[in-house]
Amino acid sequence: MFVVVGAVGAVLLLVFLMFDDLLEGLLPDNDWISGPAIGAFLAAFGLFGWTAERAFDTPRPVAATAGVAGGLALGWFAVRLSKALLHSPTDATPATRDLIGQTAQVVTPVPAGGVGEVLVRLGGQPVKLAATADEHLARGAESVVIDTLSPTRVVVQSVSRFWAGTDEHPEPDPPNA
Repeated sequence: MFVVVGAVGAVLLLVFLMFDDLLEGLLPDNDWISGPAIGAFLAAFGLFGWTAERAFDTPRPVAATAGVAGGLALGWFAVRLSKALLHSPTDATPATRDLIGQTAQVVTPVPAGGVGEVLVRLGGQPVKLAATADEHLARGAESVVIDTLSPTRVVVQSVSRFWAGTDEHPEPDPPNA
C-alpha cells in the first residue's frame, strides 16, 4: 500500500511541477495547498511508511503515523520552497534608456546623416537596431550609443570620437552674480 501511494505521489509531484500552469484551476487557490505540496506529501508518506514498516518491522498504524509525519514535513518544505521561488527578486526589465552608453557593432554601414544598423546588447541579449550618426561608420566599426530616438532607432558615434570628446575639460560655469 505504501509503495503505491508513494509512486502516485511522485508522479503527481512531477506532473504538477512540469504542467502547473495548465493544471492551475484544479485545486483551490490557497497558499498552503498546492499540487507540488500534495505530491510531495503523498510521496513522502509512501516512502516513510514503507521504510518504517519494512526496515523497522513496525505495525501498519505506526508506519502510517511515520508516513504522515514524513509527508507533513516534506509537504511543508515544498510549500516553503515554492513560496521562496515565487517571491524571489528579479532584475528590472531592460528599457530603451539602458542603451545609452552601450558599445555597438555596425552591421550595416551608417552613412553620415543617414540610417544603418548596429548590433547592441540589451539585457545580455543581442539586439539589431536602426542607427543614425553624424559621421560615416563602416561595417564592423565599433560605436557607442549616445541617444535613443525610439525603441528601435538609436544615435551612435564612433568609439574614437566618443572617447576623444571626453578628454576635453569643459570650462567651469561662471559664478552667479
